[in-house]
Amino acid sequence: MAIVLEKPVAETTEPHQNLSIRRYKPLIGAVIENADLTKPLSDRNRQDLNRALVEHGVIFIRNQALNDAQHVELASIFGKPIRKNIYLPSVSAFPEIEVIAHDEHTKSGGTDNWHVDVSWQREPPKATVLHIKQVPAGSAGDTIWASSSAAYDLLDPDLARYFEKLTAVNTFVASPKKAALSDLLSGYAAGHRETAEEGLARVHEANSRFPPIEVPVVKTHPETGRKLIFVNEAHTSHLLGVSKTASQSLLNYLYDLIKTPEIQARFEWQEGDVAIWDNRQVQHYALRDYGKAPRRIHRVTLEYDGVF
Repeated sequence: MAIVLEKPVAETTEPHQNLSIRRYKPLIGAVIENADLTKPLSDRNRQDLNRALVEHGVIFIRNQALNDAQHVELASIFGKPIRKNIYLPSVSAFPEIEVIAHDEHTKSGGTDNWHVDVSWQREPPKATVLHIKQVPAGSAGDTIWASSSAAYDLLDPDLARYFEKLTAVNTFVASPKKAALSDLLSGYAAGHRETAEEGLARVHEANSRFPPIEVPVVKTHPETGRKLIFVNEAHTSHLLGVSKTASQSLLNYLYDLIKTPEIQARFEWQEGDVAIWDNRQVQHYALRDYGKAPRRIHRVTLEYDGVF
């Protein structure tokens, strides 16, 4: 199916960069080569990046020495930067940039499960732009993405039609892994000091502020037209209209599809790398294999576009 941009990219008169788009894995991901994101991009460059993101779900750009202003400018190519996760610290001069960091003082947890960013809110981000500032020693801290569209394609047609009729409930904390509440929140913030009780209080506050929401189990991507699985183990608590046992069994079946290696792309970070993903059509998992080694990432999320 042809990929159609949602809206035209603003015109610029900047010099054109001869970007090369190379498929990363057969069913997900692309690597953008010959790109210098510290320099302006032409209209065609910006359109090509948008098209690559929608077509491949996640795109990777190696070795980019972006400052904070350039990070926000890059993110603006794909939508409107917005501070979406209020439970993460941000860069003081650029509140759009959320900081995900760990060191010997913080617990590394909360992202080592399959999830869609902020899917516990009614308007989750359209896309996300990561810029890694510090990579753990020993090639640790990889991130894996999986195509929710390719996962749907693995379903038997009759089973797919059944899932299309179902509704799920998403909450701030749903996964048993996320029951380790002190890890969930205090583990995110660099230098943050928080007791288990304080972490628990923040989770209760979040659950109160953002009550459970109902979401379709299967959605349709507004640009590709492909159907996709929209439940995730971090934030989906149960299915409506079925027994508790059936709900968990059906969800586990869908979660297992997301874990199919053939629909995944594992990325080994190097300092300065950029990853951009379409939060509407992929899920991701950040490996927790670096112990107390420092790891720091800057993240910009793009505002929900109102059509998904």
